[in-house]
Amino acid sequence: MDMARPTGTDCVKDSRGAAVADFNRDGRLDIVINNNNETPTVYLNNLKAENSLEIKLVGRRSNRDAVGADVRLTTAGKTMLRQVEAGSGYASQSMLPVHFGLGQSAAIDAIEIRWPSGQVQRIEGRALTELIANNRLIRIEETADSAEANARSSSLR
Repeated sequence: MDMARPTGTDCVKDSRGAAVADFNRDGRLDIVINNNNETPTVYLNNLKAENSLEIKLVGRRSNRDAVGADVRLTTAGKTMLRQVEAGSGYASQSMLPVHFGLGQSAAIDAIEIRWPSGQVQRIEGRALTELIANNRLIRIEETADSAEANARSSSLR
């Protein structure tokens, strides 16, 4: 069943690209479609907000934007994988921070990052709890070794 028309998402413009990001900073992913010789089409996600987390990676040994990094987040016994991508679509670019929808889960067990340099950085336990306390967007810097990971991770406000 086609749900585009009843939901108001049946754009008939000559579209050339789409970008996904949390444009209004409410924890939900939105979509902007680039239209040829027209204004962009913006779809703001107004579904019920649940828990989410965005992670902005900063490379030190790897490239600065951490393009190519894999991020694994474990919560409630499930592990989700996101990859930092560049050039994610024709005539568009989605956000660089990786987004995790957590649903009803409020606690995160671990975050593991496989940086483009090959380094693996893992944050868990108390250090992770302190890092994400009341923040939906966190920043994690690549470190020389995993022992430094907790000291160099910081929250963005």
